[in-house]
Amino acid sequence: MEPETWNREELYKDVWEQPLTKLQAKYRVSNVAIGKACRKLKVPLPGRGYWAKLAAGHKVKQAPLPEFKNAPIVLRMKTEATPKPTQDSSDPELAQIAKVKSQPLAVRTEQHKLMELSAGLLRRARTDDYGRTVPPTDRPCLNIRVSKELLDRALPLMSTIVFALEENGFPIKTEQGSTLAHVFGQDIKFAIREDLRVKETRKAQGLPHIYERNGNLVFEISAYAEGCRKRWADGRTQRVETMLSDCVAGLMLVGRTVRIWSEGIKRRHEEWERQGRERAEYKRLSEELDTWMDGWQKAKQIREFVAAVESVCKANAEPTSPDSPRGKWIGWALRHADAFDPLVPNEDGAD
Repeated sequence: MEPETWNREELYKDVWEQPLTKLQAKYRVSNVAIGKACRKLKVPLPGRGYWAKLAAGHKVKQAPLPEFKNAPIVLRMKTEATPKPTQDSSDPELAQIAKVKSQPLAVRTEQHKLMELSAGLLRRARTDDYGRTVPPTDRPCLNIRVSKELLDRALPLMSTIVFALEENGFPIKTEQGSTLAHVFGQDIKFAIREDLRVKETRKAQGLPHIYERNGNLVFEISAYAEGCRKRWADGRTQRVETMLSDCVAGLMLVGRTVRIWSEGIKRRHEEWERQGRERAEYKRLSEELDTWMDGWQKAKQIREFVAAVESVCKANAEPTSPDSPRGKWIGWALRHADAFDPLVPNEDGAD
């Protein structure tokens, strides 16, 4: 899909007519992307509480669009909506994802070979500031970041997910503390971690909140995939154990989405390179034409001057035969003109 250019005035009008979340459908990008475009183009945005005040009938003030000389050209990469996987889909990847999602995945008691290697490492691993395990980066180890008390629960969950991915044709590898699944041609990072909650709110500006573990497990995917779910966490009524098939299917959908996005980026870069080659060739031909035109004009002027010299010589009865001094000069001048003329084959160059 071809990129489009943001129109600064239109964007300013739109962001003051409705919230960014409602503009996603028009621009076919996320509200985060719209906000970034506004910052790059110096388009002011409504402040916090603006839409609530407006809905309540309060008087609100719209910030004017400031002058911005030499505003940059900001491209907008539109994204297609992520298709919903169905088992009867004509796309075999979507059908496979839907099949995985529809089949409940029970926690397996057997340990995957990667889990056998990781279990001991994680039990001996150091912990972060919140008491969660930190997988070693110098040994093959699955990315599980939980308190030691939750390891016995997290290890079988990760083992079950790894088994399911491999059984669907997606190999797993570990790399510097990360776990990656090679899904539909893409390496997608994922992890199981223990979630955090705010322990203490720091009201002073610039001070970070203080967090603590909350005892909930989270299956998380680390990848940019617009429109895809990438997080499944324990809740009031559900636990990660009941969502394992969703986790695996979600990771597959993310891999497919990342690949499609990457292919689109590659096509755009190839198109830009093609256009760049065309522009370079056009420039080369233009410069060549200018050179030829200059030479052709130069040759034409020399020949016209030679003709004028011959007229003067004839009027003054001056010899212009090839062996006469003037004739020799005329011959040289005409050869010189031929050297400039792009229409005349020139083997020797100008004398």
